[in-house]
Amino acid sequence: PAPEELVLGTLYGPNVHDMAFHRSVWCLLHSFADIPIILGGDFNAIADPSVDCSQSSAGWGSGGYVLPFCSTVLGLTDVWRVLNPGDRDYTHLSRAHNTLSRLDYIFISETLFPRVRSLEIAPIQISDHAWVELVLEMDENRGGIRLWRFPRDLYEDEAFRVYIKEQWDLYSQDNQAHADDPILFWEVAKAVLRGAVISYSA
Repeated sequence: PAPEELVLGTLYGPNVHDMAFHRSVWCLLHSFADIPIILGGDFNAIADPSVDCSQSSAGWGSGGYVLPFCSTVLGLTDVWRVLNPGDRDYTHLSRAHNTLSRLDYIFISETLFPRVRSLEIAPIQISDHAWVELVLEMDENRGGIRLWRFPRDLYEDEAFRVYIKEQWDLYSQDNQAHADDPILFWEVAKAVLRGAVISYSA
């Protein structure tokens, strides 16, 4: 079988609000939209303060808006949270504030999730961060992962044309605040509309 392609990325999120940094990451990841992604690192963001921080009153961190983007727009899965719904475990100790938080994540494309064998958060020891270990089954005899393609039958589907125009209108209305950044607006739109096409075809 042909070798598989994977995008393996690591990210260190700034500990200050930096929209330009995250915009560049989003656009880069969109350029690999048809290739399965594994993205890990210190995002400096809290997914859900009620369970991902020892002080539930804490905020989302400087990059809190990045995590919903990874899951809803890029279609990436927070592996540890899916395997441990509602549980608490932490990857970062702030000695200055005496708080524990889950700031380190591994996100993967949904197509890779059936291959997950385990994901563990190690104890926090010497560093103020814990390492996170993901184990995947990579079967050498398995063929390449099927890439998404636009369904040809939808070209002549009048109901689909009405549906996708409605989805575009909704997206445009909900994202007027980003319309002044055409690159971000269009790159995100492509991912959102692809999700709408998949939903329509299901």
